[in-house]
Amino acid sequence: MIKSKRLFYITVVFFITAMSLLFVAYVVHKKIKNNINNKGKKIIMKKKKESKKKQEQHVVKKVLDNGLTVLVRSVKTIPKVCVQIWYNVGSKDEKDGEKGIAHLIEHMIFKGTEKLSESDINVAIHKLSGHCNAFTAYDYTGYLFDMPTHHWKKVLPIMADCMTSASFKDEHLNSEMKAVIQELKMINDQHTRSLVYKMLSLMFVGHPYHYPIIGYKQDLWNIRGSDLKKFYKKHYIPNNATLIVVGDVNAEDVAAEAQKYFGTIKADKTYKKEQFYLDDDIASKSVTIYRDIKLAEVMLAFKIPGSKLKGDHVFDIAALALANGKSSRLHKKLVDELQLVTAIGAFSWRMFDHGLFFFHFEPKDIENIEKIESIIFNEINDIAKNGLKKEELVRSTKIAKMQYYSNLEDIGNQAYDIGKWFLATEDKDYAFNYLDVTFDEIDKDIKNLLSTFFRKSVVHEGKVLPLEQSEKKYWALLQEKSDALDGKILSQRVRTTDVESPRYANSVSIEKPTLFDFPKSQ
Repeated sequence: MIKSKRLFYITVVFFITAMSLLFVAYVVHKKIKNNINNKGKKIIMKKKKESKKKQEQHVVKKVLDNGLTVLVRSVKTIPKVCVQIWYNVGSKDEKDGEKGIAHLIEHMIFKGTEKLSESDINVAIHKLSGHCNAFTAYDYTGYLFDMPTHHWKKVLPIMADCMTSASFKDEHLNSEMKAVIQELKMINDQHTRSLVYKMLSLMFVGHPYHYPIIGYKQDLWNIRGSDLKKFYKKHYIPNNATLIVVGDVNAEDVAAEAQKYFGTIKADKTYKKEQFYLDDDIASKSVTIYRDIKLAEVMLAFKIPGSKLKGDHVFDIAALALANGKSSRLHKKLVDELQLVTAIGAFSWRMFDHGLFFFHFEPKDIENIEKIESIIFNEINDIAKNGLKKEELVRSTKIAKMQYYSNLEDIGNQAYDIGKWFLATEDKDYAFNYLDVTFDEIDKDIKNLLSTFFRKSVVHEGKVLPLEQSEKKYWALLQEKSDALDGKILSQRVRTTDVESPRYANSVSIEKPTLFDFPKSQ
């Protein structure tokens, strides 16, 4: 019916004016519906279809007047509560000269506020028998507190204070800079991770994903507390934040406590998220790095749709079917049958706007790399054309579900997935509907994924090869030069003050645990 009306409309317009332009628009629209754009290139997969059935409500959502979103999931299996606050800001929101600042703020938040000393948060949480940590990604930053039931409310005033009053003292920054530089060194020493970051830089030119989350030394050296505060004041606001509480709680109580501690914080109604454009192309790039290793490593990488399109379950299942585990196609072919590699696997990096899918293998002989890659593409093309065998599809899907549901047994993991998927998709329940798809849907999605995105013309290759003996002295010189420069810069950023003693933590009272009725087996 809809198609007939559209054809009738085109026919009428044909006789009136601009037939050619409207016809092109119509054809483009049809192609987009079939995952092909007007350049003949397959485009990002369609959003995962919503079930026609009314989905179960796993998470209760409340939005305060200042825009703070509160998500609550009651899980009364143990007397524990996980409280997390997510800010919809990450390293992709940094400007030139700010690279690494989002991650640095994550470190510095724990260094105190106008009310809290630099020791208060850790001392208070330890005193309350809890645990705290934080994380920074390209698209988000989060802070987590795992607490016993009788103490979870005591973290809310701390979290609220950190939203508005972080101090970012230069003295504290000087001492924390050493930890961040050491973290950067650790990443560079992990050659596999180093290669991944170099491939990201190669594949996302002109897009913020081009830059590593931790940033560059030359930017970090010059950052001061005032730079952190400027970025923080812009992005750490209630209408850019989501409070997630999972565990032994009820939604009404959480909403009331959130209102009590966060409700008076003013929103920034002018705040607007920047949109980023990726100038994509049909191109294949490669990068090779040399390290003091015995066995070479090779990666093949493909750009894939971002998490906001709800397609990540397809990447999980495709990775299992193709390369993860002894029953995967490529393990049986390349490890067992042909014995060309010592190991092979697949994984994906999931960002909101775009993602990457990697094949990673260790060739026994670097002379066989081209042959190995040819075999990988043969299997990709076979599945893209014919789909997975039924037993492959069933096995991979069941393993994916088992792994995912096992992960959700922990309330901290539940809170994390609720936060990640809500920020990416605005679907509060998606963490629990992630794999609610049929085998037929999965088979079609995998065929579409491989035929659209896993083309030889757009594969990017990365290699870590062993250093020649003659190159080892130059590698050692590079390491020495880098260490010397770090030492020189850090020597100019020496902390001269003592560590601040706890103040607020001394007033925190310890409550008696309440009786908890543990679930009993039926």
